[in-house]
Amino acid sequence: MAGLDNIFNKVKEATKQAADQTNRAAKAAKLKMNVMSLTSEKTQHLQTIGQRTYTLFVENSTIDGRVLQEKIHEELTQIARIDGRIRELESEIADIQSNTQHIDITDVTTDDKNKSDKDKSDSSQDQEKKQ
Repeated sequence: MAGLDNIFNKVKEATKQAADQTNRAAKAAKLKMNVMSLTSEKTQHLQTIGQRTYTLFVENSTIDGRVLQEKIHEELTQIARIDGRIRELESEIADIQSNTQHIDITDVTTDDKNKSDKDKSDSSQDQEKKQ
């Protein structure tokens, strides 16, 4: 019965490790989707800045830096906010990925005694072949 308990415990541990890795991967994927969404939002703000700059030029045949800054100030503020949030998310993703553990799957069908006896037998056969 001890061998069966050992097998069950090893399977349970491997299953828990796999579930933990899956949860970390899912969380990292969700964070990456948030980064993509924020990047898209940033692109929209940059396009708005371009449109406002072009409109200002068309209206005045020149671009006054002070007037331009007033017209795009809110967009620049939003871009700075988005950049900060993206850095936070990328840091979280890096933390999650650095904590990924490797699952070591071993043969749980043989107990340690049988494995030890087999190793000894194999070692004896190898020595006989060398002689």
